[in-house]
Amino acid sequence: MDLSEVIATRRSIRKFRAEDVADEDVKEILEAARLAPSANNLQPWK
Repeated sequence: MDLSEVIATRRSIRKFRAEDVADEDVKEILEAARLAPSANNLQPWK
């Protein structure tokens, strides 16, 4: 399953594994968040 499929089929998770997340995965998640729409196009992360 690729990251975009994971994001599209997201759900609430209440129990996590104690594994580190790869740096490349974190970068990919942050890039997806950066491209996400914001309310009134305010883009507060800029």
